[in-house]
Order: sequence, then structure tokens, then C-alpha cells
Amino acid sequence: MDWKAISQLVGKAAPVLGTALGGPAGTVLGSMVANVLGVEDTPTAVASAIKNNPEALISLKQFERKNEQQIREMAFRTLQVELNDKANARASHKDSNMPAIIVWLLTAIVAGLLFALFKFEIPDSNQDVAFYLFGQAVTLWAASITYWVGTTRSSADKNRLMTGRR
Repeated sequence: MDWKAISQLVGKAAPVLGTALGGPAGTVLGSMVANVLGVEDTPTAVASAIKNNPEALISLKQFERKNEQQIREMAFRTLQVELNDKANARASHKDSNMPAIIVWLLTAIVAGLLFALFKFEIPDSNQDVAFYLFGQAVTLWAASITYWVGTTRSSADKNRLMTGRR
């Protein structure tokens, strides 16, 4: 279990805190939430405290009211650093052919694996490994595409944090 997994649970009582907990600042905010609830600094301990103690959600709501502006600023600053890092990575590789070569190579690998998946029968003893490797290749391919075209999810998260909507 991670902090993102309990963000919806926390968000029921404290929407700003829940949204920020599911974002890039989740680990830092998770430690603060654990401290407020007086439990171990783990998502599992926080989830257990929330489920077993009805007053835990009240404590989180009070914490959010007292610290709403700081929570928003922390989440926003962390998101800005993450977005700047992505922008710097793209800018530093703009004159290099290697990222494009990697993307094309991964595209060819995924296409080849997809072809093989439908053309050849995979022995039963190797199916789990084959599907796992195929999943990994598709994940890496998707990440390489995202590197070039960017993603609007980070922007949407930033806007949601700034406006206070969930």
C-alpha cells in the first residue's frame, strides 16, 4: 500500500489533503497525517487508524483547515519541481538522436512482440513470463512516448490543487 492508495480515504474528510496526498508531495504529507493521527509513518497504519477510529477523520479535517494554504503550496512546489525536471530533460536532449532512436526501437520491439503474441503459440509453462515481459515492454514504450508528447495529467493535478477541486 502507498500514500496514493489512501488518498481517497483521507479525501472523504479532507479533500485538499487527500488530493495532495495522491500527488508528488504524498510522502511528506503522509508523514504529517501519520503524526496527526499518532500512528506509525506508513500508509497501512494511517489507513487502519482511519478505519478503526471515527475521530481520525475529524482530526484530519481540523488539520486541513489549519494548514490548507501550506498543503496547497507544498503540493504545488513539489509538482513544479517535477514538471521542471521533465522540461529540463527534454531540453537537454533536444539535439541528441538517442531518445528518438530509443522510442523507435521500443516501438519496433512492441510491434514484434505483439505480432509474435498472435502468430505463435506460447507454451503453457512460459505464458506468465511472456505476458509479464510484454507488459513491461509496453510500459516502457508508453513512457518513451510520454517523454516526447508530455502529459496533461500533471497539468490537471496542478490545476486541481490550485483551485481546491477534487
